[in-house]
Amino acid sequence: MCGVIGLICEHHRDDLGQVAAELLKTLEYRGYDSTGAAIQGDTEEVQLAKGVGAPSVMVHELGITAMGGRAFCGQVRWATFGAVTTENSQPHVVRCHSFLYGAHNGNVTNCDDLKAWLMSEGHAVLSDNDGEMVVHTVEHFFARELERSHEKDAAARRRCMRAALLTAATKLEGSFAAVIVDPVTRVMWAVKQGSSLYFGIGTSKSGGRFAIASSDLSSILKLTRVVVPITEGEFVEYEPGAHRIYCIEARTVKTPDGPVKLVAGQIIEREPVRSRLRAKDTALVPPFETFMDQEISAQEQTAREVITLFLGGSEAAQALRGQDDLPEIAAHLDALRDQYDDEIIRERFHELCDLPAFRALLARAPAVVVHGKALHSGEAGFLADLLPMARNASDALAVRLVDAMLEADEVREYAHALERFSAMCLAAIERRGRIYVICCGSSYHAAKAAALFFNELARVELTPILPGEFRAQSARSLKDGDLVVAVSQSGETKDLIDVLNDVIACGRDVARIALVNNVNSTLAQEKAELVIPLRCGPEIAVPATKSFMNQMVVFYCLALDLAQRRGDALASDPGERAQLRRELEARREKLWELPALIRETVDSTDADLEVAAKLYYLRPSIHLLATRISAVAKEGALKIREVVLNHTEGFEASEFKHGPNTILGWNTVLGPTEVDAMLKRLGQTLQALTRNAAAAGLGSDSLERLVQAATDWVLSPSTIPFSLSEPERKLFERTMDRAAILDELYADYPLIYTTGPDERDVALTVSQINTHKIRGASTVVIAEEHPALRGAATKAPVDNPEYKSVFVTLPRTNDTLLAMFSATVALQRLALKMSLLKKHYLDRLGVADHGVHPDVPKNVSKSITVD
Repeated sequence: MCGVIGLICEHHRDDLGQVAAELLKTLEYRGYDSTGAAIQGDTEEVQLAKGVGAPSVMVHELGITAMGGRAFCGQVRWATFGAVTTENSQPHVVRCHSFLYGAHNGNVTNCDDLKAWLMSEGHAVLSDNDGEMVVHTVEHFFARELERSHEKDAAARRRCMRAALLTAATKLEGSFAAVIVDPVTRVMWAVKQGSSLYFGIGTSKSGGRFAIASSDLSSILKLTRVVVPITEGEFVEYEPGAHRIYCIEARTVKTPDGPVKLVAGQIIEREPVRSRLRAKDTALVPPFETFMDQEISAQEQTAREVITLFLGGSEAAQALRGQDDLPEIAAHLDALRDQYDDEIIRERFHELCDLPAFRALLARAPAVVVHGKALHSGEAGFLADLLPMARNASDALAVRLVDAMLEADEVREYAHALERFSAMCLAAIERRGRIYVICCGSSYHAAKAAALFFNELARVELTPILPGEFRAQSARSLKDGDLVVAVSQSGETKDLIDVLNDVIACGRDVARIALVNNVNSTLAQEKAELVIPLRCGPEIAVPATKSFMNQMVVFYCLALDLAQRRGDALASDPGERAQLRRELEARREKLWELPALIRETVDSTDADLEVAAKLYYLRPSIHLLATRISAVAKEGALKIREVVLNHTEGFEASEFKHGPNTILGWNTVLGPTEVDAMLKRLGQTLQALTRNAAAAGLGSDSLERLVQAATDWVLSPSTIPFSLSEPERKLFERTMDRAAILDELYADYPLIYTTGPDERDVALTVSQINTHKIRGASTVVIAEEHPALRGAATKAPVDNPEYKSVFVTLPRTNDTLLAMFSATVALQRLALKMSLLKKHYLDRLGVADHGVHPDVPKNVSKSITVD
């Protein structure tokens, strides 16, 4: 995945290295295999510092923090092309045919072919890294353009670079973002070709005006809230105080006035906007020590925000319904929201506050609007900017009114999106079309949960499917009337976007919906006819927690809304229809309780989960078995696999007996606990062997042969120690007991069960627990209290007094669908606790680079793109 940054300042900054270090550390979650920085001052000299290791460590070891200058190009790497070496670290400084430096984020898939071509053209390629191929390729065409140009001034160099970038784009295959710097003019170019990229502008006290491009919005927010949207297929040319966006290749874009055709190299006019997020929105705050913990805890609030929207908004928003003079006020508010400069925002805010219609509305606004304790709209950053601009108490109250107005708009937009979603589903059903939910990773597990919600509530079949499986199983059999729902936290998932491109190109009448956290993403803006926002805010930890939870909450609300709209189609019998309507209405009312259920689960399960975590955190392999709620098991297994780094699988429980149950009983999946026990028993046996050898009068040479034979023999298939003499062999056979030593390697296999409270599901789970524990399994159950479940879990088999079990009691709901939410939270917390325990264990052992961390586990990364 990687992360790239390009920052250029108007004036020299002695502390540029410290700024660079903070920016690199902000991107650590995107890559920590290697770290690098190229820093340039007022001359053409470029200081390059890069090496293997995470930025939190390497910015100090490489001396980045001590550097000063005006320009900074940095990169954190998650290795794909090329081994984890200093040579493959980025940025790359190249001087073959011209002089450039730069770095990239993403994958250039024709890397090897490019390297061969570049070397044939006389380039000194020093690594196998595709980032170097990007910089060399741009350099190659830049040098060619410079040679053709009759002018050699700064403006000519810019024109040459623009031409070079357009030509290089035809040569580079894959998805990437890149920052390229011309050290002669100190102008930067940031390219967005399929990977996330943000661009911001601002002013600092020490460096004057500046411009910054980055793979991650949170790093830009450390310096500025003013951003200029960049979309796929564009590059931005920038220096302090000036920037211009260009189209990379010919394409058609949607505008409010209809489709517009762009040609390669065309200038794109786009105004800056003020980000609604703040740096503090992406910060770790006490008492939390990990982002994963913080984000699990935040699920109560993020779920509440979605549910509040679904149910019509807060009391404040509902109190504004029916106001006749809101259009006039809304026009002034829209003008205010369009601003990004502080002084203009202040001026427009005061104009709004002084507007007679607004003052009249404020005067008659109910207390619930202007005296509320919390903000409810999704504009917390914007409102936080307004509060310090208030001239008096009336202006401060006006911020509350603005919040209620904004929330009321969001409620209307969300209600419209719900109506369109249900209409598109009903149209697919009417036309006998299929509804595919295409997604990856945690989003795929959320889609499996959605399939259960829609089946149970709306009597509608959803087909969750991975992009690769969709291509293999369904892409060529699409038909008119089908519906595709794409789910992605970032909205930039490349294999998902590729499949949507296939759907668009197939020529069939297939409707497209996107569920995304970033409504400004490629998926939302370019590939979908309808966008449903997840509204979970930025998620920093690599493992998805609150984004998964909000996906489930959104799907639950969508299923409930569709069910209520289907009405009479749910049942043929009038009495049954009436009963279903009552049940659906009761579910709608109970939605208010879901956030409290999440909080209660966190609080009430903590002690039991601590016991379960200590029981299982060193186990190298675990299976999670769920009855009917396999989505929860698969997501829970993914969380444990991601942050504890052991083998963990989630199954529909009944499938475990169809082969995977061979793992039960004695097996060769060995963890450190078992190996430690065997080594202790072996040590005791060797001590006995030494004593017996001394008692038999055998010398040191015999003892050496006996010890060597013993250590060879424990795990050797040979039964005869050929190296021993006859007296030594008899002593050996009398002392050694291989079976007793190998018995120490045995441990009951760890199983985790989860089920809803449905009696049929409970009965099936009880049967599975009893079946598996007698074959050699320990048991953790995560479920609502049930005597039969608890009894099955806690009763030890008669032949296994060492049997272990933990029962994690979920808050009682008597509802399988709601239990999916509480079980999800419990499994997230279990994964977090196991990760911390294992991390501390490996840290104490002094194991280097073990990669166990709840926020940034090794080998995984993700794109965070939300605003």
